[in-house]
Amino acid sequence: MTRNGFARRIRMLLPLGWFPAAPATGEAESAPVLNAMLQGFGCMFAWIWAMLAGTNDQTRLATMSDAFLDMFAADFFGATLTRGQGESDSAFRTRIEEALFPSLGTRPDVVNVITDETGAPGRVIEPRNAADCKGLATTARPAAGGGYGYGAPGLRYGSRAVPFALFAQLPTGDMNPPANQTLTRIATVMPAGTVAWMQDVESPD
Repeated sequence: MTRNGFARRIRMLLPLGWFPAAPATGEAESAPVLNAMLQGFGCMFAWIWAMLAGTNDQTRLATMSDAFLDMFAADFFGATLTRGQGESDSAFRTRIEEALFPSLGTRPDVVNVITDETGAPGRVIEPRNAADCKGLATTARPAAGGGYGYGAPGLRYGSRAVPFALFAQLPTGDMNPPANQTLTRIATVMPAGTVAWMQDVESPD
């Protein structure tokens, strides 16, 4: 609703005969003082209307913006989730949604954490996953193991006796022990009762 729209609505409520009728399209205003007063009221009501429309947007996470997003995050997560320096509303909203509805307990979640921490997905090996370990072969017949085998790069021994476990190579570019922050974040997305062994490497083999 605009200023002119509110002014016109107010004028329609005035008793007939008190003031000249509103001008038709193209006609000159015959009551300029009245019109100026009504335009003033219309300006105020239009501002309130716009504020109400903006306030309505701030009642849903999908349409929140600016400080309302920060207040939303503070209400749900306290000081554990704050806006980064120069972070846009869209990026901050995405992080809030991910924190509200986290994906946990799957292999992609582990890979996502590794990627977020190191910039690359690294390599995750589950002993019971044939796609990770391949079949056994030899250097003379590597095709029997899908290109993997004794003396061949990338060989991993699988085992049906090691469920709920994984090994992960973190592509940090060095051989230092993994950072505590990385280990903690991986632990938060791992299912209960599972075990993970982590190793920093220059590049996954």
